[in-house]
Amino acid sequence: MNEIIKAMEERRSIRKFKPDMPTKEDLEQIIEAGLYAANGMGKQATITIAVTNKKLRDRLSAINAKIGGWKEGFDPFYGAPAILIVLADKNWANRVYDGSLVMGNMMLLFVVYL
Repeated sequence: MNEIIKAMEERRSIRKFKPDMPTKEDLEQIIEAGLYAANGMGKQATITIAVTNKKLRDRLSAINAKIGGWKEGFDPFYGAPAILIVLADKNWANRVYDGSLVMGNMMLLFVVYL
């Protein structure tokens, strides 16, 4: 239990990432942590996609920056070599809550990799 509280205390926003690509095993473990998140009615309506292809990652960064209204060339992923995208069915009433809990679990485990 103390390890969980320690991870909560140490969790923080990161805006500078190491250029090294996380291993497939590390990404799978972080995604697995998301699977253990509480979810509405046990539906588990979220899907997590790992993007490790630099070209696709850069394209998604540019699209995200445009949608966010940032200046051209700004990287909203702050140089992270891989990104995790959490999706949920737009017709599912609890999609925002379920997705947020998935991301929270993944962020807590990510503390281990800092």
